Amino acid sequence: MADDLQEPVAEPKSESQLPNEPLTPEKKGSKFPRWLIAIIVLIGICCVSVFIVVPMIFKVNVSGGGYSIESVTLSTGLENGQPVGITDVFKPSDTINCTVKTTGVKDGIIGMRWYFGDELIYDRAAKTQDNIVSMYIRSNKNAILPEGKYRVEIYMAGEALETVYFEVKVYHPIVSPSISIPEGHKSIETPWYPEVPFAFDEVWKVGNTEWKINEVKVLLMDETQEYFVEVVVNTDMKDISSLSEEKAKERTRDIALYAVKNGYIEKAMSLEIDGKQYDLNKFIFVTLINPSSHQVYRVKFTMDELK
Repeated sequence: MADDLQEPVAEPKSESQLPNEPLTPEKKGSKFPRWLIAIIVLIGICCVSVFIVVPMIFKVNVSGGGYSIESVTLSTGLENGQPVGITDVFKPSDTINCTVKTTGVKDGIIGMRWYFGDELIYDRAAKTQDNIVSMYIRSNKNAILPEGKYRVEIYMAGEALETVYFEVKVYHPIVSPSISIPEGHKSIETPWYPEVPFAFDEVWKVGNTEWKINEVKVLLMDETQEYFVEVVVNTDMKDISSLSEEKAKERTRDIALYAVKNGYIEKAMSLEIDGKQYDLNKFIFVTLINPSSHQVYRVKFTMDELK
């Protein structure tokens, strides 16, 4: 559901426990904000949705101390502890699993170093169970895995024994009439789902307040087949993360009304996206983003609320 964009993400630690996702601090001067992702160790059975099925099993025969790595597999999910949706190209909305199968001593320690480009973003070691261990990374709803090249180094006793590579890519729909992104425009929201921005770097005067609009776009949630207009607001508000839903709606309602009254919904509906036009007159999101603090708050309005 589109409502899910407003909820904080939680990662399963086990089948019976759902704690909040752990965050790691951003490293100064880092190209990749380390707070963007969490990594979870999965030993045994875990169920995750499947998106893509492409054969991509990395067979290796390396060993250390009588303990051998048999294979390393990247996938979008696990069923009964086995990889499903095997691939090396992922969407930002995918869960990215790395599963290592071993032979030899049971309950040996396997480590994984995850890199974005040349930057280490996470390093974790864990015991195998029945000669298998899986770890995964994924976006959360306030911070998205960026497009680019990644790799995972598999190690034992600190020594890297195998490296597998993968890529995160965003699907870019074909739009008619075509839309040109102005030179110098920089999106402040990392794409998660396919999107079609059609208004850029505008200033909306709403009452006595001027709001800096980074983008207005159509967002295509590919899993749920829901489509809607989103207004992305570049703000220096310091208290975004502490807003209640009621307070957030109070602050952003006039922005949503401005978009509706000034024809942005109609403009979005006039676009042909991958050969189709969509009914976008159901609800609208206003997303407040403070680029300095990385705080994000998404507010959903139905059209009935804006009447």
